[in-house]
Amino acid sequence: MAKLDLSDFVILKEIYRTRSVTGSVPEVGLSQPAISVRLSHMREHFSDPLFVKTPQGMMPTPLMESLISAIDQTLDLLGPNRGGFVPFKPESASRTFRLGLSHVAQLVILPDLLPIFETTGPEMRVDSLDLDDTTGQAMAQGQVDVAIGFAVELNTGFFQQRLFTEHYACIARKGHPRLSDVLTTEQFLKEEHVSLVAPGTGHSRLDKQLRASGIARKIKLRVSSFLGLEQIIIATNLLAIVPARLAGTLALGGRVSAFKIPFPTPDYEVRQYWHERYHRDPANAWLRQLIFRTFVNMPPVQASTQEPD
Repeated sequence: MAKLDLSDFVILKEIYRTRSVTGSVPEVGLSQPAISVRLSHMREHFSDPLFVKTPQGMMPTPLMESLISAIDQTLDLLGPNRGGFVPFKPESASRTFRLGLSHVAQLVILPDLLPIFETTGPEMRVDSLDLDDTTGQAMAQGQVDVAIGFAVELNTGFFQQRLFTEHYACIARKGHPRLSDVLTTEQFLKEEHVSLVAPGTGHSRLDKQLRASGIARKIKLRVSSFLGLEQIIIATNLLAIVPARLAGTLALGGRVSAFKIPFPTPDYEVRQYWHERYHRDPANAWLRQLIFRTFVNMPPVQASTQEPD
């Protein structure tokens, strides 16, 4: 039976995280052929393939899935730090943080976050990834550090923290021929609208409440993302309901007007999420604290200074 050492566990962990022998090379520090040889020895040791090639990469076998938690604990206890806390030093750290962000967060939160990275961690980089139904798995595998958004569907094993409460506003192009400073319910119902189709988000709750309240919009266009919405609005006379912070961001460009919605709409909470495997990781903890300090209890955005009749 082949003997294993601590570096073999590092190899297994990195292949598990990256779903690739080649992808494990940077962290392991061995060549791809050398890692393949070591993997072959481990397969012999465990009498199991451990990983199987699929279109999605090297996927773990059930045995490997059962081993990964013990491997993490072993590396933590027996690795160079012997389980001790190693402070994260952002001013000298060179790493990439991977953020799972809703489209609204990419447009509203990311621009506020990047300048802070520039001053506190000039060598750090950020990868922005869309939130989807694979985000939970990606966080468990270390492929996403923190997710920010609303109602991310996650199973047990995740932490979450409230950042701020958001509400909705209505947007239209600047100089819309039939709108003035105040949007009334009658005008809202007469105009045609862009509708976001995004199941499992705050917008899906909004649609349900509008239907329950008897608010029937004239939907001219349905889109699956807020990205590109500004171009659609300024090129048409369509209206759209969007999160108030996004409405405020778009209005800054001078081509879009933001209006207070003239009837009640639901608020929702924006939260950050992370996996319990990285709860005590110093870098992950630093990132979460930075996000929390920057965005906690942000004051609500006022779409209009005037109240509707």
